Amino acid sequence: MITCTPIGIVKCPVTRMSQGNWAAIESEIHIEPQFAAGLQGLAGFSHVVVVFYLHQATGFDPARQLLRRPRGMETMHEVGVFAQRTKYRPNPIGVSSVELKAIQDNVLVVCGLDALDGTPVLDLKPYMPVFDRIADARTPAWVGHVMEGYF
Repeated sequence: MITCTPIGIVKCPVTRMSQGNWAAIESEIHIEPQFAAGLQGLAGFSHVVVVFYLHQATGFDPARQLLRRPRGMETMHEVGVFAQRTKYRPNPIGVSSVELKAIQDNVLVVCGLDALDGTPVLDLKPYMPVFDRIADARTPAWVGHVMEGYF
């Protein structure tokens, strides 16, 4: 049995999934008061990693979603769920690295968070290039095509 307790909630103007332009979206992450002290020292970082629960995702259907075309694009070949950043997952968990614009009391202002209004936040981690950036990472050619206009 796994139990997670949200530490906060996303407040933003996006209420349904879109197909992109997330970089232009400014969101607030409202941290529950009992966790607010945990924000101490985070303001020194330019970016944070946000772990969140995809609360509007429908149940995972392996027959339809284990293999699927990225972003539903008919021109793409099917790839497995673990080769995509899709919301259709066995466990609906999202992870995004976002720009930290400000912290005001228990509220973080961020840009680029691809989460909907009301999304429960499970954790925050400081973005640290030594851990989070891989200098020589490679991706398949189709990734560039799929990500056009997403951020």
